Amino acid sequence: MTIKDYNNLHKNVLHWYDNNKRDLPWRKTKSQKKDAYKIWVSEIMLQQTTVKAVIPYYSSFIKKWPNVKKLSKSNVNEILEFWSGLGYYSRAKNLHNASKIIDKKFKGVFPNNYQDLVSLPGIGRYTAGAILSIAFNKDALVVDSNIERIILRLNAIKKDPKRTRKEVEEIAKKFTPSKRAGDYVQALMDIGSSICKSQNPNCINCPINFLCLAYKKGLTNEIPLKQKKIIKKLKKGIVFWITSKNNNVYLRRRPDNGILPGTLGFPSTKWSEERLTAKEKEFPGINKWDKMSGKINHSFSHFDLQLKIYAKYGFDEMKLKGEWKQKSKIEKIGLPTLMKKIYLHALSVEKSKI
Repeated sequence: MTIKDYNNLHKNVLHWYDNNKRDLPWRKTKSQKKDAYKIWVSEIMLQQTTVKAVIPYYSSFIKKWPNVKKLSKSNVNEILEFWSGLGYYSRAKNLHNASKIIDKKFKGVFPNNYQDLVSLPGIGRYTAGAILSIAFNKDALVVDSNIERIILRLNAIKKDPKRTRKEVEEIAKKFTPSKRAGDYVQALMDIGSSICKSQNPNCINCPINFLCLAYKKGLTNEIPLKQKKIIKKLKKGIVFWITSKNNNVYLRRRPDNGILPGTLGFPSTKWSEERLTAKEKEFPGINKWDKMSGKINHSFSHFDLQLKIYAKYGFDEMKLKGEWKQKSKIEKIGLPTLMKKIYLHALSVEKSKI
């Protein structure tokens, strides 16, 4: 591209943005100055999650924890329960840990340089770049899936996206203007989301189609190259549904690392691709179980899970360390989606036996 092309790209992208930008809550401020805290929260929530799914969570989150100070003083378990349904729970823990560091190390002032940002839990290259660009209007590298797709099409790069990362980043650096860098990045995100979509792009209404080589060559539906669908591994296990004489249900917190870290849930065996041994199926202190009909199927990003439910009724609450919750009030607890599936299935099976 020539210097004239770059200028036209910036001009058209920003003009389109000024007239068509999405009405997103984290973009709203009482002044022209962006709120880095709100940008940070939104970017963490948007990792692996759609804008539509994030908006209601974001609005409630900001209402409950409006600034870094409030978040740093909160209880991490409260945040994990709030996160119920969003998935990728390590994000919630990282938000909490990072807020404590910002409050203590940076005196509650959100850092505005790359090295300080990437030193915080949960903030990598992309998130740091997004915060610097959007919140502080700095010329930083920001390449999400939308921006990557636009760059690949503008330059008709018909290669495996996994092998073009460095090339795309170099182009992104050249593309980013010195002025209104934050608006420019958000504009590309919006164009990628509403016009330059992965399937059936609306090229006719694209503000930069006159610069797009893929459009000129009729390659928009072939770029980016389609990735081979990864066949997920299937893991299996047993989840234990334990109720007491008081009709309470037993739950306990999962380990702080691994899947669903630190969240409240029903105890289970390990989840394995291999057949569980008799010893691995054991639950300390309980020998005889009722096997519930049906199975729980759930999908994580890297594997599918299938669980059988073993039930024990009328158990002595004093014999188990953990949390006992009233069966009728479990639905009000912020549990991960998998755990919600388990209790809804268990309650349904129990109801059918009445």
